[in-house]
Amino acid sequence: MPSDLLNETLVTFAEVAKRIPSRRRGRPVHISSIHRYRSPGIDDVKLEAVRVGGTWMTSLEAFSRFCAALTAAKGGSGIGATGGSRGDDGADRELESSGW
Repeated sequence: MPSDLLNETLVTFAEVAKRIPSRRRGRPVHISSIHRYRSPGIDDVKLEAVRVGGTWMTSLEAFSRFCAALTAAKGGSGIGATGGSRGDDGADRELESSGW
């Protein structure tokens, strides 16, 4: 775990799950999905996390790094990597308005 995680904006796994838009039939993302992002991870990419008391927490910044690493692992350039030139401006605005 990078030591700067504790200096970032900490959020619970439940808070992260609530911030992710629902995909499957309008159902929200389950907290167990966030736990799987931590361990075992996806495509050798793991979500940075810290245990605070009995609660797993990550940071908004760590989740952003996780998403960027996943995008790179899948061969994508990611939002912002192209300056939003592929019509990602709406996605950028949506992420910014929800605190990402």
